[in-house]
Formats: sequence, C-alpha cells, structure tokens
Amino acid sequence: MLNLNPYLPGIRSDEVYIIFVKEVEEIKKYIGRIIVPALFFILLLPYLGWLDHEERRFSAFEGIYLIVSLSIAWCLGAIYDNKRKTIALLQDSEGRYRIFSKYSKELVNSFNEVIFQTDEKGKWLYLNPAWKSMSGATVNESLGLHFSKHMDNTSYQAVLKAFAESFHQGNKYFRVDIKLNDSKKGTSWVEAFVKLIYDDAGKFIGTAGILSEINERKHAEEKLVSLNEHLAITSSKLSTAAQLAAGIAHEVRNPMTAILGFVKLIKDGNADKQEYYEIIFSEINRIEQVLNELLLLSKPTGAFFLEKDLKESCNHVVTLLETNAVLNNIQIHKNYDTEPIFLYFDENQIKQVLINMIKNSIESMPNGGNIFVSVYEKNGEVYVSILDEGEGIPENSLKKVGEPFFTTKSSGTGLGLSVCFKIIEKHGGKVFITSELKKGTKIVCVFPAVQPKDISGNNTVQGKELEQSGK
Repeated sequence: MLNLNPYLPGIRSDEVYIIFVKEVEEIKKYIGRIIVPALFFILLLPYLGWLDHEERRFSAFEGIYLIVSLSIAWCLGAIYDNKRKTIALLQDSEGRYRIFSKYSKELVNSFNEVIFQTDEKGKWLYLNPAWKSMSGATVNESLGLHFSKHMDNTSYQAVLKAFAESFHQGNKYFRVDIKLNDSKKGTSWVEAFVKLIYDDAGKFIGTAGILSEINERKHAEEKLVSLNEHLAITSSKLSTAAQLAAGIAHEVRNPMTAILGFVKLIKDGNADKQEYYEIIFSEINRIEQVLNELLLLSKPTGAFFLEKDLKESCNHVVTLLETNAVLNNIQIHKNYDTEPIFLYFDENQIKQVLINMIKNSIESMPNGGNIFVSVYEKNGEVYVSILDEGEGIPENSLKKVGEPFFTTKSSGTGLGLSVCFKIIEKHGGKVFITSELKKGTKIVCVFPAVQPKDISGNNTVQGKELEQSGK
C-alpha cells in the first residue's frame, strides 16, 4: 500500500488511521476533565470582566478564585469520567451475562437429568424441563409444591434421614435413592445428589441438586438380591439339613428299633398281634412325620399362601427340632393359645423362618437350657415369640442383626436371619429382638391376623398361588 501520509514518513495510511482512532479513544477517557473545566472557564469570563474591551488589572483574589473553580471543575470532570467508565464496564458485563445466561439456560434445558432448587421448607423453586419426563408432572404444576408430593413415604423418610444426618454432621452434600410416583409410568427410581445452601450468616435457606434416573441399576440390584435370597435360602436349607442329620437319624432309628422288635414278636407268635400292629403303625407314622418335615427343606421356594392355623406349622417345626435339642440337653417348651390362630402365609417359608430361629437358639446354648416358643393373638395381630437362655447378643451387634453377611458365629454366613427378615417382611410382619448377655435372647415376630371366613364350612382354608415377581 502506498504511503499517503506526507507528515509521518515510513508509516502507512491505514496505520495512521488506527493510531488516530486509538488516540481519540484515549482522549474520550478524559473528556469530562476537558469539557467541564472549559465550561466553567467560559461561564466565569463575564464575572471576571475579561470580555469587556476596557483594560483592567487581574487581581490576586480573582486568580485564586479561578484556580479553585477550575480545580473543582476538573474533579467533577474526573468523577464524570470514572462514572462513564463504570457504566461502560457494567454494560459490557451485562452483555456478557445475558449471553452466558442464554447459553446456560439452553444447556440446562438440554440435560436429561433434573436440576432443582428448593426453599428451606422443601418447596420446589426451580425445575428444568427434564422434570416432566421423569415425574410425569409439568414444571408449572410442581413449582411451589413440597417435594414429598412426588414420592412414596419410604423414600420421603429416607430423604429426611439423609438430610438430618448431613445437617447435624455439618456436611453440605448428601446422596439418596428415591422412588418417584409417576401418573403415567407408575414409579421411577432416581438418585438425588443434594447440596445444602446457607446464607452469609450461616442460616439454612434451601437446597439445590440433580436427580438422575437409575431404573436399570435398581432393576439389576433387585434381580441380584432375588438371586442372592434364593441362593441363601438353598444354602440355609442344606446347612440346616446337615446340622439336623444326627437328630433325624436318632428320630428314625428309635421307631425302627421298636418296629423290628414287634415284628419279631409277631413272627414268633408270642403276643396279641392287633396290639402290636397298632404300635407298629404308630411308629411308622412317626417316621413319616419326621421325613415329611425333612422333605420340606428340599421343596422349591415358590410362594404358596394359605389361610390356616399357624399353631400346626409351629408344632411341625418343634417336632423336627425336638430331638436335636434333646441331644444338646435343651428342652423346648410350647405355650399356645387354645383357639386356632389363623394366618395367611406360605407354610414352607414360615417353617424355614422358625427352623432358623430355633436352631440359632439351640446353637447359642452349648451347655443346655430351655427354649420357650409362644404363639398367641392380640389386638388383631399374631405374635410368635422365641425365648432362649443362651449367651445373648452384645448391644453394639444387636442393631446389625439381620443385615446380610453379619454374623456372630465363627462359621456362619450371615445370610440366615437376613433371609428370615425378608420372608417376614413379605408376609406383612415385623421383627423385634431383645437380648441380654449371659441371660438370653428373645425374638418376637408380629403378623396381621386373619379371621376364618366360615368356621363350620369349607371356606376356612383357601389357597392362592402367588407369583414371585415382586409380590
């Protein structure tokens, strides 16, 4: 490009223009300090009489007045320049904020996860559009509602527990799994990552966080838990059968000895055969009863619920374990209500629970003792109580009883009571355990009672096979 600037040799015209623009921009920074003093000076000219044509002397007072006025004007101009600079910075910041806000909003709205904010009372303040696909409710419908409106009570209690622990421990974050109620999809599992928000004074003012859908993970966990339960029940049954082998062998051998003796007497023809036949059949029935209870341990675990008298099942279990208890110098005492106690339950599973619990009581008394089994009904609920005189459970371990893989036995797997608790829960029951070292342990299982529909008819016991798909 040709040099079009004769006054600045060696510098091109476009460079001159750039320099000129920069100088103008630099001058603009001081425009207030230039214009304001100039205006003051012009306004003061008539007062000073400088515009008159007559010659007059400039007094010292007028000079000082002029300098002070121009100084004030210069300061006002400087303030004006600083304000203009601040306003320009604010405008630039506002523009950047608007651009950032726009793209941030677009980014947040594109997330599959739900971003939320609540106030200190737990009411929704903000939800991004992903909330609708996750919960089935629109954002406008949900804002202002309490977060508990969209989840079941169990999840709500889990959130309260996690929040309370985090709040009291001074943690600002916590995680919890929640089951959302969806009017279209039914239920949906989500993982909540929550941050507690405090103001400058340290006062809690709300929460913010992210909800991520974890349906696939939860379904996989449920399948794994179901598989583990099945394996645990099978393992528990095999273990029980092995541990009861000595008692069962003793229980079968005694009737067989009696049968062989009476058959020999009948063969010799030395006594009343009819009386011997009755004894023989009685002993055979005894063997059949024990073997039937043993076969229970190998039956499939599919739930088959029946409405029947719980006392009969308890008697069968006591019969199966009584000999094993006697071999360990232990007496099992039964205390049942005289009237039938009806319960809607799967006999196979409840017997497995009773076998496991009574077997634990037997194992807790290496030096012998007593076990008290009580079955009674009170206020529409059925109570099954098992009290032993064993070693007891330490207080710090009592809270962990029933957790998978927790055991106080040196050779235990920690799955027996975990499976039992799960079975009781599926039957709508609850378990309460109290224990005292060197005195014994008491386990109380509480179930909802069922009144027989027709005591004199055929509808007293009704069966219904239930699928094991989550029921």
